[in-house]
Amino acid sequence: MKKKFSLLFIVSIIFVLICAPLASMNVKAASPSTLRVGWTKEPDSLSPFISNRVSTFELHLLIYDTLVAFDNNLKPVGRLAESWKVSDDKLTWTFKLKKGVKWHDGKPFTSKDVKFSYETILKSEMGMYSDFLKGISSIKTPDDYTVVIKTDKPKANMLYITTPIIPKHIWEKVKFKDLETWPNKKPIGTGAFKFVEWKKGEYVKLEANKDYFMGAPKFDELIYPLYANNDTMVQSLKVGEIDAAININSNQVKLLESEKNIKVVSNPTNSFTNIGINTWKDNASKGNPLLLNNSIKQAMEYAIDKQKIIDVAFSGQGKPGTTIVPSFLSDWHNQLSPDKTRPFDLKKAKSILDEAGFLDKNGDGVREDQSGKPLEFRFYLRSDSPEEVKAGQMVHSMLKDAGIETKVETLDDGVLGDRIYDKGDYDLFIWGWTTDIDPTTILSIVSTDQIGNLSETYYSNPKYDELLAKQGTTLDFKERQGMVNQMQDILAEDLPYIILMEENAMQAVRTDKWKGWTPVKGAYFMAANNYNYLHVEPVNGTKSTSNSEEGSKSLLIYGGVALVLIIGVIVIFTRRKKGIDQFDEL
Repeated sequence: MKKKFSLLFIVSIIFVLICAPLASMNVKAASPSTLRVGWTKEPDSLSPFISNRVSTFELHLLIYDTLVAFDNNLKPVGRLAESWKVSDDKLTWTFKLKKGVKWHDGKPFTSKDVKFSYETILKSEMGMYSDFLKGISSIKTPDDYTVVIKTDKPKANMLYITTPIIPKHIWEKVKFKDLETWPNKKPIGTGAFKFVEWKKGEYVKLEANKDYFMGAPKFDELIYPLYANNDTMVQSLKVGEIDAAININSNQVKLLESEKNIKVVSNPTNSFTNIGINTWKDNASKGNPLLLNNSIKQAMEYAIDKQKIIDVAFSGQGKPGTTIVPSFLSDWHNQLSPDKTRPFDLKKAKSILDEAGFLDKNGDGVREDQSGKPLEFRFYLRSDSPEEVKAGQMVHSMLKDAGIETKVETLDDGVLGDRIYDKGDYDLFIWGWTTDIDPTTILSIVSTDQIGNLSETYYSNPKYDELLAKQGTTLDFKERQGMVNQMQDILAEDLPYIILMEENAMQAVRTDKWKGWTPVKGAYFMAANNYNYLHVEPVNGTKSTSNSEEGSKSLLIYGGVALVLIIGVIVIFTRRKKGIDQFDEL
């Protein structure tokens, strides 16, 4: 017994002496794999009821889900809805929901959440999602996984609704009158990422939803650091402080293309830059009434060299635009006839003005109407966009060559917005839009009923309004496409907007640490779905090495040494024991 105790004691001492140093090591939890995506515009709100910024839409795309989403070809595919069918009269849609989907807080997702979301957002008429739901008359839920939606008329964009589904068990506690002010500080969704923190002016942080029904993201955390300007953001990308940059400047594209470990994309998107023209015919308008004359507006478009503006102000990143439905939406973009595209032709511009009776009678370089009123207009540019400021200065010079004077003034976005929506207190401005995949929303911004709401140009045309309503209730693709083309023809004639350019998505990602970047129609971010976030992963396929991993390696080494020594002691002790036993027998 004493010999056995001695052996056990010696073995224990050896193991403690060798492995004890590990106990004092500072072993931390494994470092999470974190994707850092830089941007320069943080969200305006986390609430689907009051948000309007594209950056907020990106977060909603990751935190929430929709009934139907878009694939990489921008075609509708099921998301929370597993399948659907429409009745013969096109007035009843029945959606079958996926089972087993859970909210981030563990509560089950059911049809009651869909009914609550649609009815509440539609009734509120707030934010950027309510318009998608117009035309819905009733919603019923015969069971937890069936939603029956009835419409007053056929609803052409039913499968293009990007309104997020929000949790009934949380939002039903918010009084309806408080929807506009409730901040939604801790959004709960069913999406691929869970909200963690928004530190205003610094970053937004999300974490992967490991139980996501479409498959968990391949990394742990997603952080959007906020940068004051694009130059700082790009420098951070180059030194590896961030892994991607969403909205780089046009002049940075070629600079980054030379970087070994950075991939840059600059591809057409569903966004455009335009000159907005005050076309409000009401006596309350504060705009110059000369802009109601189509000859002046058409001459202006001929006088503007769009390609030169793109080359100089936007470093060639984009292409000349023609309609408010960009060519990115190939199903709906109208290839205008030559007489409506109006390429740069200064001689043509002057000829149109001459024929319309706008002549420079006093020789000061500025044309006048027959009463002597000069063709002189206020022209507002966004100080937040150096490219647009440069473009505006070029437009000023080009219009001057045609005999049209502009008084250029730069304003921040807030002030410009106030000028536009305060009874049209402007003549011309440069800004832009990002369209939805379905054309209805972008077409509706120039409808009569949007005056006082989304309409920037205060444009009104009864024929246009009639077509807008009709296309929205036409499910036959070819028939609807023809109406959408007619609407673009009307706008090309009346010109509430001069479309300067179709914008490129200019983004950059690091390829030395991350792989699986998946562009959607040429863009990694601010795209139509969340696929890029589901496919990207660390290059080594694992989390980065951490103190705990180093500790594990050390433990294997020290443990191996300890095991060898212990075995050696046992062998020696056993041999010694056998020798003593044999001696005792002699």
